[in-house]
Amino acid sequence: MSKSKSVIVERTIKKNKFAIYCRVSTDKQELYQQIESCKKFCDFKEYEYEIYSDIMTGKHLKRPDFLKMLEKLRNFEYDGLVLFRFDRLGRNAREVVTLLEEFENKGIQVISINENIDTTNPIGKAVRDIIIRLAQLERENISVATKQRLQAKKEAGEHWGRPFGSKDSKKRKKEGYKKRWKNEREKKRGSKRRSGYEFTNKKMFGVGGGK
Repeated sequence: MSKSKSVIVERTIKKNKFAIYCRVSTDKQELYQQIESCKKFCDFKEYEYEIYSDIMTGKHLKRPDFLKMLEKLRNFEYDGLVLFRFDRLGRNAREVVTLLEEFENKGIQVISINENIDTTNPIGKAVRDIIIRLAQLERENISVATKQRLQAKKEAGEHWGRPFGSKDSKKRKKEGYKKRWKNEREKKRGSKRRSGYEFTNKKMFGVGGGK
């Protein structure tokens, strides 16, 4: 009798690969905390990941690491994106919502570890959009309040901006300002001289102008 042989089939399970994106507006804020929280989440889920981070405002999307990550996401090099919060993507609500919709249409999963929202249903998407718009409103309110404080200081005759000589090792000199003012004045004079020369030639000899 022939003996049956058992065949063992080994299956390799492909791990999901995610991009982690973190952002702070200034170097005084805690970028490390965001990165570590996102890493712990990915380790718990057993995701492979690559980290991208920027230290700059979220007002615009033109950020070095963000653009690198975005290109790879659009080339389907990642299965998803992990964020500390949705507003880390940016503070312009319209741009961020458009981006998230693009990712969803491409089948790219977006996870915010601080906002436990299921964005696969209409209610979840609506809540997500409200959070993003509130983040933009917060940024705009801060900007307005800052301008009002500076204007109040200016009207009161107080100095605003960085203190005089705060970053200078030596006392500032006025020569630089004078040189810049002189160069600008010479440029204006040269421009006026050229314009007068062209006008005179055109009037007297019929040259220097267009048809």
